Amino acid sequence: MPFQPSGRKKALLIGINYTGTRSALAGCVNDAYNLREYLVTNKNYSPDPNHMRVMVDEPREASVPQNMPTTKNLLDAFYWLVHDARPGDVLFLSYSGHGGQTEDLGQERENGLDDTICPLDFERAGQIDSTHLHRCLVTALPLGVRLNVILDCCHSGTLLELPFTYRPDANGHMDTVQLVKRGLQLAMSAQQLLNGNFRNAKGLMGEAKSLFNAVTGSGPQTDQHGYKQENFAQSQQDGMKEAYCISGCQDEQTSADTSFNGRAAGALTHALLSTLKQYPQGLSFEMLLASLRGFMQGQYSQIPQLSCGHKVDPNSPFTF
Repeated sequence: MPFQPSGRKKALLIGINYTGTRSALAGCVNDAYNLREYLVTNKNYSPDPNHMRVMVDEPREASVPQNMPTTKNLLDAFYWLVHDARPGDVLFLSYSGHGGQTEDLGQERENGLDDTICPLDFERAGQIDSTHLHRCLVTALPLGVRLNVILDCCHSGTLLELPFTYRPDANGHMDTVQLVKRGLQLAMSAQQLLNGNFRNAKGLMGEAKSLFNAVTGSGPQTDQHGYKQENFAQSQQDGMKEAYCISGCQDEQTSADTSFNGRAAGALTHALLSTLKQYPQGLSFEMLLASLRGFMQGQYSQIPQLSCGHKVDPNSPFTF
């Protein structure tokens, strides 16, 4: 049954610059503010705190302690976003900040690493891994509620652990220049392994297998509609959730924290807002993904990804 919007909308916008730390970024807070402006001005989202929360590590936001993007506050905010949603509601979540990787204890990932997001206090309180994110945002999502997620961070391709990834041009074939770059990086990592650095041996083996698949054209294939089914146990139990995620890069890639016209921003968020403003009449999932990838080509190595809670017609409109 097609999704029927009720008109009720809710948004959670997160931007973390890690100001004053060795992990400092520059454009993530701007990403959150820019998305807020766009949603309120163009998409009929209310800026009322009951309907929209902006969580950034800005001194001027310190007067509302629960809006500082710490681990506890982010987990509380995820609950706030989904817990009282009803069929027909539209939810929007954006995260701009560091993405990381930790050991995949569930052994669901080929490279042996779970993708993560890094709250403001991640060095003390830890990262939030993809399995936890999925449980908070997707497993908890009521049926009939639409969730759109923008992840402008490194290692974000399958960070939400949705069951399907739209990869119409990713059947194991890659540009030869990229293959050479990956081969060189792998060789350097292998040398570290020979020198006694075994810390990331499992990830190295996964990357070697991935590179072999890319060279030979083997490995996981997409179906006739361009979808690759992911191997996440929880997503297979959740049923068909109305969840969609645009992420800044593939799992093994990084996402750029950069600037445009002298103003700091994440590459994905800037590309997304530029595209949406260029096509105010709307565009399809496939057109959006193609535009985001086209924006990156020649400027950044990252390849934006689309993952879904169920197989959606790529030509259907991207709405939020």
